[in-house]
Amino acid sequence: MKIIIAAVLLSGIAPFAIAQDAKGAFQTFFDRCLVEGPQFDKVVDKAKQEEWPLLATDMAMAFTPAEAPIAIQGWMIGDQSAEAFEALVVFKADVSGKQVEGCTVALSGTDAAAFERGLALRARARALGEETGQDTIYKRYETNVAGRDVAVTLTVPRYPKGSDQVLASAVAQALIEN
Repeated sequence: MKIIIAAVLLSGIAPFAIAQDAKGAFQTFFDRCLVEGPQFDKVVDKAKQEEWPLLATDMAMAFTPAEAPIAIQGWMIGDQSAEAFEALVVFKADVSGKQVEGCTVALSGTDAAAFERGLALRARARALGEETGQDTIYKRYETNVAGRDVAVTLTVPRYPKGSDQVLASAVAQALIEN
């Protein structure tokens, strides 16, 4: 249900979006969500420091794979004057008794196939499976980032056209600081 809402929200923007450089779109996900794995507090601090514009909580919830996050924050990222949509959402959640942290980017105007190639090559993500919906494909991957196992989900259009809506999430067990 959340993925459908996210697709609807992005679809209003996509017709006006200019295709993003796929390398840049993947780099956004890689830099914000994968370099050290999802880190809620670190991203929140960076967003405050850089004064990123906040994303409405209901929109942030639509982009999050967690059903009932303990904490969630979202921002508009990228060039606000550009027609392409870029959002970043971080969250903390309890999954099967374990605390996890997650990071999601929602992008429009992106080459979905090139984004997926970047995920496989640069992040060395291994495909675990996929589910095909009416208009989208939900792909699951796993990778290891800085010694942490990270689950990655990628939502792409069923029929990509080079200027696509992409929703990418990384989820890992929360880091416990001593």
